[in-house]
Amino acid sequence: MPNLASTSIFPFVSIVICTSDRPKFLEKALQSLELISYQDFEVIVIDASSKTETNETVHRLISQNRLKVKYLEVEPKNISYSRNAGIRLASGSIIAFFDDDAIAPPEWIEQMLLTYSLHGDKCAAVGGKVKDLTRPGHPLQFCRGITNLFSETIAIRPADAADYNQPNGFWFNGLMGTNSSFRKDLLDKINGYDEFFDYFLDETDVCLRLIQAGYEVNYADITVNHYPQPSHNRIDQKHLTCWYSLAKNTTYFALKHGFKKVPFAIFVTRLMLLITYRCLLRIIRLKFTHNLPILTLIKYTQQTFDGIRVGWTAGINLHKANLNKAFFSGETC
Repeated sequence: MPNLASTSIFPFVSIVICTSDRPKFLEKALQSLELISYQDFEVIVIDASSKTETNETVHRLISQNRLKVKYLEVEPKNISYSRNAGIRLASGSIIAFFDDDAIAPPEWIEQMLLTYSLHGDKCAAVGGKVKDLTRPGHPLQFCRGITNLFSETIAIRPADAADYNQPNGFWFNGLMGTNSSFRKDLLDKINGYDEFFDYFLDETDVCLRLIQAGYEVNYADITVNHYPQPSHNRIDQKHLTCWYSLAKNTTYFALKHGFKKVPFAIFVTRLMLLITYRCLLRIIRLKFTHNLPILTLIKYTQQTFDGIRVGWTAGINLHKANLNKAFFSGETC
């Protein structure tokens, strides 16, 4: 992608929406994109729905409005698989990701591109703030968030907070998927999204790998309004049903990125504390907030331990594969 600061050529942008069985909210999201002030963009809908309503909704809207829409149905309910499918279909040099339960402001794309222009060729990704419009006071969900190599996250920081774009750093800039964008050439360079992250930490892993490759993740002064809705991963915002994925992906992420950074005993202790906080304590809390039966809590706990086991195995195998690759290529570790 050319440096926008030094050229009058405005890039073509691909807006990718990954959706699954939420046609009414998807319709509102697509309608908000009709009001985007930047003109040179396409919309790509990746549909993992189990029913036909989403297909019907998208094709009805295509016939009624001016949006350039590409549509693809996919089988697995895996957000990274869907994002990679969107990347492959994209014609734009910039790919912007947007959720099916969100509303984009008219200046969304222009503000993203302005930030790319301000930061130059080192800028690989740009995202902005996200507000939760379903809660009183419309609190921020995300603002200039950072994450560390274990996936511990500080989601909301002030506007003057420091950037973390050091390739060998412990903390790094991150983005929230519903208000994020990336240079397509650099997504291709790092082989896109890691499809082991079926839900949760998908864009976090991408941001870290881009920074480790020597590029930057930067923030735009633009806010997307989010209306979090039920899905196959949650009944509501506190009653999650994705404990397997949360534990699996947390374990795998820590092994993938943090395993060699700290002594083994400290690594295991810190990882277990994180999973206890992220999964087990929240499962226990559901007994008091949602009055769930003990059998349901036991099921969720079992899913958590299954996720730890699968994530650990995959993470260790990843390191074994890297060692074998280094050995056969003659590299030294």
